[in-house]
Amino acid sequence: MLEIACEAFDSAPNVLEIVVVGFQDDLERIRMLAAESRSMRKVRRVVAGGAERSDSVRAGVSACSGDTALLAIHDVARPLVTADLVERAIAVAAVRGAALVALAATDTMKTSSDGRNAESTLDRSVLWSAQTPQVFRKGLFLELLERALADGYRPTDDSALHESYVGPVPIVPGDPTNIKITRPEDLAVAAAILRERAAHGKSRDER
Repeated sequence: MLEIACEAFDSAPNVLEIVVVGFQDDLERIRMLAAESRSMRKVRRVVAGGAERSDSVRAGVSACSGDTALLAIHDVARPLVTADLVERAIAVAAVRGAALVALAATDTMKTSSDGRNAESTLDRSVLWSAQTPQVFRKGLFLELLERALADGYRPTDDSALHESYVGPVPIVPGDPTNIKITRPEDLAVAAAILRERAAHGKSRDER
């Protein structure tokens, strides 16, 4: 999954370096993979994450080169991201300071406080499903991380920092195939998407 995710960033012209954040016990294996994998040629550093997402993001940001202008934060759980989507998010953030890749909700959304009973129905016309990458100007995002640390604010989504301290985040239309792999059956879906992409690529070559 890591190799496939890195392939999109390796192919994106505006991505100059990749910093991988992983579990401490996996760092050596990741470094060995990065040294051998063609899709991980832009990996410059591999660093240990923290107890929570915000800690891991802070570690990754701190490891970026000093002259980095924009940060594209991505979850390896979404390995099917494309270089085109990465580039579109970067382009928006370069102009507006931040960018959130997201899809408009198509399912009817319910609330349930106990996980057993539906209590209310949300207006899906204003609901969006967040994806990654999420892109921010480095200077601004560093400030947001420090404010959140001081406030004890630890969101599970990076754009939540911008929403809380700055305001709305520009949306970049996402890709339905940019799925998040959280359950075993998601792997089968991801494999099918990869086979479909490979088949289309082969047919283009043949033409």
